[in-house]
Amino acid sequence: MKSWEPSTLKVYSSSYTRFRNFCTLNSLNPANITLVVVMDYLTHLFKHKPPLAFSTINGHRSMLNQLLLLRNQTDIVNDPFITKIMTGIHKLRPSSAKYKEIWDANQVFKHLSTIKVIPKYTYTALLNKTLVLCKMFGLARSSDLVKWSFKGLIITPDSIKGPVINAKEQRSGVVSILELTSLDDTNSQVCPVRHLATYLRASKGRRKPHSGDFVFIKNEGEPLQFKSHSTRSAMASLLLSNNVPFHVVKKMGRWKSNDTVDTFYDKRIIGEKSGGFLNTVVQIS
Repeated sequence: MKSWEPSTLKVYSSSYTRFRNFCTLNSLNPANITLVVVMDYLTHLFKHKPPLAFSTINGHRSMLNQLLLLRNQTDIVNDPFITKIMTGIHKLRPSSAKYKEIWDANQVFKHLSTIKVIPKYTYTALLNKTLVLCKMFGLARSSDLVKWSFKGLIITPDSIKGPVINAKEQRSGVVSILELTSLDDTNSQVCPVRHLATYLRASKGRRKPHSGDFVFIKNEGEPLQFKSHSTRSAMASLLLSNNVPFHVVKKMGRWKSNDTVDTFYDKRIIGEKSGGFLNTVVQIS
C-alpha cells in the first residue's frame, strides 16, 4: 500500500467505503471476498442510478483486485467471469471524453517564448519552463515526468531520451521510452532539448542522495511532485490539426490504440479569451 500514489490511495479508500456499505446492506463480510460477491457488487454498480461510467466501475474492480492480491486470492482476480462482466460493461457503456474541445497550445508557446533563458535565470523559473516544454513535446503524463529515469537518460545534441519507470503502458511488459527532439534555431526559446540540457546542468550541484533516480528535483534536491493538466490532449490536438501524421502522434504519445487517440486526444481547438490558464499550466504545485 505504501507504493500507491496518494491519489490512488484516496480513490481506493472511497471505493472501499462504498463496498463496505454494500456488504453491510447485504449482510456480507467485507473481509471474505468471494467470486460471487465480486460479481454481485459489479452488477450492483452497473445498475446504479444515475448510471456510473465504466471508468468508475473499473476503479472499484481495481480496488477489489488489490485487496484480493494482498490476500493472495489471485484465482478470483484472474477469473474469466470477471473479465466477461467488465468486457460486457465496457461494450454497453464505453468510455467517452469529458470534453470535446481543448485550449490552444500555441498560446502557451507564445507565452513561454517570452521567458528568455539567460545566465541569471532562476532555478525555479527554468524548472517550470522546462517541465511544460517536456510535457508538451513529449506528449507526456505528469506521472511520466515524475518517473523518468535520470540515470537512464541518453543525451545527444539532437535528442534526449530515457526510460519511464513503471509507466502506465509498461503493464504489457514493454519498457516505455520518453524521447524529446531538438527544434531549429528559430524556435530555440521553446526547444525542449535545449532547455532540458540547461536544466540538467543547473540541477547538477543540487542533486543529493535523496534525489534518487528522478530527472526533476526541487531546489533542495527533493524529488518533484506536481499536478496533472490537459497539456497532453492540447498538444496532440495541435499536432493533428497541423497535419502531423496520425501514426507519428500516436508513437510520440506511446498510445497503443487508434481509438484512444481519436476519442480522447483529437479535439477541436478553441481560442482562450483569458490568459489566466497560462499560470495554471506553467505553475508547479
